[in-house]
Parts: sequence; C-alpha cells; structure tokens
Amino acid sequence: MTPVRRVRGIVAVLATLAAATLATTAQDQAHAATDNGAGASSARTTLRLHFTGCDRCSVQLQHAVNGKPHVWTSKAQRIGSDHTAVFHLPTSRTQGLSFVLRAPWEGNTGAVSNIVTRYAGYHIDSVVDRDAARHAQKAQGCWAGTGLDRVRLDFHVARVDAKTLDGRATQIPLVYATHTMSSWKPTVTTFKGTIGNQDAFYCTRPPMTKLTLTAADCAGCQVGVMNGALRPENTWSLPPRTMTDGALTVRVPRNLTRGISTTVYGPWEGATGYTTVVAWRYGGKQVGDRVGFKAARAAHRGSPCWGGTDEKALTVALTIRKVRTDGTTGPTNGTIAFARVTQPWLRPMERTDHGILGSQEVITCRK
Repeated sequence: MTPVRRVRGIVAVLATLAAATLATTAQDQAHAATDNGAGASSARTTLRLHFTGCDRCSVQLQHAVNGKPHVWTSKAQRIGSDHTAVFHLPTSRTQGLSFVLRAPWEGNTGAVSNIVTRYAGYHIDSVVDRDAARHAQKAQGCWAGTGLDRVRLDFHVARVDAKTLDGRATQIPLVYATHTMSSWKPTVTTFKGTIGNQDAFYCTRPPMTKLTLTAADCAGCQVGVMNGALRPENTWSLPPRTMTDGALTVRVPRNLTRGISTTVYGPWEGATGYTTVVAWRYGGKQVGDRVGFKAARAAHRGSPCWGGTDEKALTVALTIRKVRTDGTTGPTNGTIAFARVTQPWLRPMERTDHGILGSQEVITCRK
C-alpha cells in the first residue's frame, strides 16, 4: 500500500491541522463525528498574530458582514515584545474577519488602516514582499477564516507617506499578510498598497453550492470535505459527517468547490495506515465516462481533486465499497471510493492500490 501514502510533511500536518488532517488518527476521530456537526457552533479558535516592523503598534479584530446588522469588534491589543498579539474568539467569527492596525507615528487621516489579506493577482499561499505590496493597486482585507482551534498569521508593517486631514505630511501603515490568505470580497483600490475604512470593513460572504453526495449501501460511512492549502490558515474543511439513507448534503463556498477532496471512512475498516479519498477521475478516463467497480479496481492512477462547479446545487453519485487491502499489520478491510461518472478534475494524479486512493496528509490541488 506504500504507493498511495503521501508522507511528506506529515509531522507538521498532524501538529497544525488537527481539525482537518487526513491522517490515520482520522479513522478513530470519525467514530465520534455527528450527522450535523454538533458542537461546531461552540468551537473556539486561538489566533496568534505575528508582526514584523512595528512592535509599538496595536491591532484589533472586526467582524462586519454584509447583510448582518451587528458588527463585532474586539478589544485592541498592543503588539508585545515577542512581536505577537493573541486573540481567542468563536471559530465561526473567523469567517469574514478583518484586522485594524494603529501605529503611534501615524497622523489623523480620517480613516483607520486595515491589514491586506490578499493582493489582486496573487495566488493563495504565495509570498508577498514590501515592494510588491507597495505597488499593488487592488486588495482584499477579509480573511475567509479557519476551522482550526489555533492558527498563526504572519504580517509585516511598513510606512508610506500620506497627508493628514489638514494637509500636513504624515505616514500611515502599509500592513499586509506576508503569505497570501484565502479572502472574501470586496476587492478595493489601494493607496500605495494600503487599505482602510472610516466605519467598518464590510465583508461579502461568497455564494454557496449545495453539494449532495450519494452512495448505496454505505450506512454509517463518515465523509469529510476539504479544500486543502499549503499553509494551515488557508485550508477550508468540514468535519466528517455520517452518511444516512444513502446521501450526504454539504454547503461549500462556490469558489472553493474547485480543488475539493473528499475523505471516506467505512464502518468496516481495519488499520490501513491511511485515509481513503474519493477518486474523481481514474487515469485514461474522460469527463462523463462511467466507471464500474471492475474498472476501478484495475486502475493504477487517480485524481483526489475535484474540478468544481458553478452550479447552485449539484448531486454526484459515488461508489463506496468494502475491499480487502494490505494494512499496517497484515491484510484487513479497507474502502474504495470513486465517482460513478468521471468528474472534472485537477492534478495531481496519484498512484493507487487496486483503485484505492489514500492519503496521510492534507491534499493541495493544482489550481
């Protein structure tokens, strides 16, 4: 079973992506998952914000989402001698979170500075330096959020020249994420790479897709959905849920359906040493081709990455079956999972073991 195990970086993944990892321990965690994700609403996240460039600055969190009348604002925290500020908040509030930064040397421009989470044209996870930030013309300031119980975000503070309300020369913070973060709209015009607001930085929740996955004879199967990323703060995931009556429905941000991977844990599974993921496409198959069990078992390569959809709602039929496979201590029961009709897909194409596609780490799809 070695070919299907992706062990690169597994230690770091296990340490930082406990809520989203595709590791062996997920098999045990799956037993405790509930149908409706009970407890998700009470989950909390610790944010450790790390800054370079301004130890005397202060930072404040703000949650303002278009369509919701209430604006939540945290207490301001001064960045400590360790260059960090730590906040504890409900996990749900990280979705559409913006950040206000104040510097002791800035003048009164009539607005406050927001941290740029993403500059237009930069892919998620990409490195951003001061020169790129200074010359960027469009930016976003709303973090898409996390499902993790703790995460670190890295920012840099520089200075750019500006004018106060009465026309005097001053400087304002140019503050941005050093690695591009998954972000919500709006995308606004910058001033020398900076963004700000006079009231609140209102974020726009992305449209959702209602995705229904069906599979016959899979009562009790645990299914998880994820859009992986290289950096923990950019991974979106839903906790495993139990498939009932042959179907499971989840709501996924439409812009994140591209690059979805789906984990499956069958109630019959033994110690396989990996987590099964759905093969959206097997090697040699074209989008729209039907895939039978015999053809799947003969496949040597497959893609765990869905190509996504622009539909408001979509149903995808899966085949999920109990099979025999090599486990950590010898032959055991395992799970094969694949789309009954070949779906739009993304790279990478991974080696399979008799059609079983498995992983021990978060899958980052090539978008």
